[in-house]
Amino acid sequence: MKKSLVASLVAMALLTGCGPKELTPEQKQQILSLKSELSQTEGEISEAKEVDRQFSGGLIKNLNTVRLEVLGTNKALLEQRINAIESGAKIEVTVTGTPPDPKLADSIKNEIDNLNAQIDEAKAEASQYSGGLIQALKLSTVATQEQSMAMLQQKYLIAKYGLADIKIKTESQNIEKNNSEPESTAKNAPAQPPLLPPAEGPFGLEAGLSQKNIEDMIGTKLKPLEDSVNLYTSDKLPKPNADFVVYGLLISPKVGLCEIRAVGKNINTDSYGLALKAKFEDLTNSLTSLYGKAETTDFLLSGSIWKEPQDWMMGLAKKERFLSAVWKDSKEEHLKNNINTIFIETRANTSAQGYTYLQYSFNNIDVCREEIEGAKKSSL
Repeated sequence: MKKSLVASLVAMALLTGCGPKELTPEQKQQILSLKSELSQTEGEISEAKEVDRQFSGGLIKNLNTVRLEVLGTNKALLEQRINAIESGAKIEVTVTGTPPDPKLADSIKNEIDNLNAQIDEAKAEASQYSGGLIQALKLSTVATQEQSMAMLQQKYLIAKYGLADIKIKTESQNIEKNNSEPESTAKNAPAQPPLLPPAEGPFGLEAGLSQKNIEDMIGTKLKPLEDSVNLYTSDKLPKPNADFVVYGLLISPKVGLCEIRAVGKNINTDSYGLALKAKFEDLTNSLTSLYGKAETTDFLLSGSIWKEPQDWMMGLAKKERFLSAVWKDSKEEHLKNNINTIFIETRANTSAQGYTYLQYSFNNIDVCREEIEGAKKSSL
């Protein structure tokens, strides 16, 4: 993109002939307006770079990276138009542009003003906290709004000045596609290019993300689960894992994402459950390498008749045998990404087939549980 802008500037220089011509009063006024926009954009770039230095990773840094890219494009577009006017280049020949649309520009300007007010309010709320999950959620809201602002400003510049309409390809458009996505789902609900990059947490998600945040990350709508409170399903996430086919997301209207539930692929196995045990062990080892040692439970209910080794799958299917592992956040063993607990277990469809179930609960899970209980009580 930058190379094409440089090429355009070179082309304009070749068309200028012996030197720049005297500018008309209208052109001088337009340059003043463009330089004012350029100065504002440069200030926002400096602000975004300062934010970038404050974060080493996570959703806020990723959002700010996209914002910086958009602002950099806005700056290049403004500089291109200023140089074109000052050099006397024929813009309609050397620069692919769009006709100015004052009405559209005024409409977008209103949106910008409204969003500016929202950003100021969100920053004021974030400033009330010195750290912790709540401040992180507030700051992610600010980062999301500021990224939207940069995009709105680009649309405004294009509409007001007829600047080149450049499409930006961001990192979020290269998110890995879930190979296990059913063909029927892909046909019925075609995905759009993701608008937000993945976060740093499990499956590319983080505590506190809103439903819209997640939908912007995956490029498709989440599906509310019938007869459930605040629970949505999806067969894809920003960073999918080939071992899982469907995901449940518990999203609070107040505090955002608080739990991820992942259902594994069906595994055909023998009566001893060897293949299912192997998959459980493989996933547990992977999680242990990331979050430390887990508490593992492997037991058969007292009095069960399915006590022989060859009865292992039957005991699991009858819900009389259990194999699970859990990681808990504590002062001694702190889990990253605001995770409260991680839970994985084996489950059986039949005595010859089973699957793994994985669940991440974040530190805001108590609020979600209170909302679920409140919804149940309100229906009585």
